[in-house]
Amino acid sequence: MHFIFDIDGTICFNGRTISPIIQDALDGLRQRGHQLGFASARPYRDILPLLDARFHDALIIGANGAMSHQQGELRRLTPIPDPVFADITQLAQRFAASYLVDLCWDYHYSGDAGHPFLAKVDPGKLASHVGAEDIRQPAKLLITACADVPGLRRELDAHSGVELHHHSDEQIFDITAAGVSKMAALRQCGIDADELICFGNDSNDVSMFLEAGHSVQVGAHPRLAELASERLPLDQDIEARLVDAIARLSRAPSPARRD
Repeated sequence: MHFIFDIDGTICFNGRTISPIIQDALDGLRQRGHQLGFASARPYRDILPLLDARFHDALIIGANGAMSHQQGELRRLTPIPDPVFADITQLAQRFAASYLVDLCWDYHYSGDAGHPFLAKVDPGKLASHVGAEDIRQPAKLLITACADVPGLRRELDAHSGVELHHHSDEQIFDITAAGVSKMAALRQCGIDADELICFGNDSNDVSMFLEAGHSVQVGAHPRLAELASERLPLDQDIEARLVDAIARLSRAPSPARRD
C-alpha cells in the first residue's frame, strides 16, 4: 500500500518538528513493505527540515501538488503559466495583497518583511529570496494579506487558469495552475487510488479523501468529516492515536474500495 501523509496539522503540530515517535512509526511502514510519501502545501525545501534524513528519498509532493520529488530529485513541476501569473499579480496589486511565490527551490515575497508567516518560510535557510524580475516557473503563489479578501477570491474564482487551495486561516490561500491537486500529483506518480491510504486535516486534502481506498482525518474539518474512513480527534493524545492507527493499518489487508 501507499501511505501518504499531509504534514501541518496532521503529523506536525507546532509548525517546526515532527515528533520522534511519529517518525519511527512512519519508518515502521517501510519496514513492513509499504510505500511512504508526503503531500503538503509547503514547497519541497520547507518540507525537508521537518523530516529525518531517512525520509528524504521518499515521494514528497509539495506546493499542493505542483511539485513532486523522489530520491531527492525533482520528478514533476506544474508551474503557473506566465500569462496567468501576470493576471494574478495584477489582481494582487489591485486588491492591495501581499504574497509569497514559491519557485522550484527559491522564493519571492512582496510584502512586509515583519509578517509572522515568514517565520515558516525556508526554516532550513536552504534557498534564496529572489527579486520579482527573477521569478521563473512559479509553482505556487500564497496570499498572506489582502485589503479585500472576498473581492480577490471572487476574481480568482472566475479565472479559468488557476486552482485555489484554502487554508483553515481564511485570510490565507494558495494559488496554483488549474488542475493541480495532491491527488492529481499522486496519479501522475503512478499511484492507484485503491492502493492509497491517506492522512490529512484540511481542505487541500479533499482531493485525496475523495478517491483514496482508506482515509484518516486528523481534527474536525467539516468537509473531510463527510469523506473520511475514520477520524482521530485533535487532542492531547493525538500522537499516540496516530502511532496506533499507522501500526493498525500497516497490518491490515488492503481496504475495500468505498462506493
